[in-house]
Amino acid sequence: MKYLSELIKSFLAGLMISLGGIAFLSNERVVGALLFTVGLCTVVFFKLSLYTGKVGYLLENDKTYCLMTLLSICGNFLGCLFVGFAKSPIGSVVEICTAKLGKSIPSALFDGFMCGILIYVSVEIYKKKGTFLGILVAIPAFILCGFEHSIADMFYFVNSRLLFSSENGPRSALFLLVIIVGNAIGGLLIPALLKTSEQLETPKKQ
Repeated sequence: MKYLSELIKSFLAGLMISLGGIAFLSNERVVGALLFTVGLCTVVFFKLSLYTGKVGYLLENDKTYCLMTLLSICGNFLGCLFVGFAKSPIGSVVEICTAKLGKSIPSALFDGFMCGILIYVSVEIYKKKGTFLGILVAIPAFILCGFEHSIADMFYFVNSRLLFSSENGPRSALFLLVIIVGNAIGGLLIPALLKTSEQLETPKKQ
C-alpha cells in the first residue's frame, strides 16, 4: 500500500507543478515566475512527493527511498499528463518547448544541474526553517535564469503536444531524460560535498 500512497502523492505533486506551469505560461515572464512557486509551496506544505524535491536526499536514505524516488517520477508524469492534456496549448508553450529542444545535451544537462541545486536549497530551507522564503527566491531564480526543471518540462511538453508528435517525440523524451539526470546531479551536489567536508574534518582514530 505504501507504493500506492507514493503514487497518489506524486500524482498530486505533478498536478500542482502543472498548475504552476499554467500560471507561468499565462502571465508575463517575471510575474509568471513568481506565480509558479504556488506549485512547490503546495508540495512542501502537504508533503507531496516531487522527484526534484526528493532526489537530493538519496544519500541519507535507504534503498526503499530510492525506489520511491524513482516511482515519484512516474506519478509526477501522470499528474502532468492529466493537466497537460486537459488544457489546450497555452500561450507560447510550443515555441518555448521548441527552443528547449534546440539546446545541446551538455547545455541541457547543465541547466538541469543548476536547477537541481536551487530546488535542493529551497526545500532544505523549508525543512530546516519552516519558511517558504527559499522557494519564493530560488524558484523564480531558476526560471528567470533559463534552468530546467524536469517535472515542469514534462507538463510543458505534454501541453505543447510535442512529446507525442512523430517528429519531435523522441527528441522530447531524450531531453526530459537528460533533465531528470541533471536535476539529480544538482540536487545531490551540496549534500555530497558537505558530507565529504564533514568526513575530512573528523579526526581519524589512531
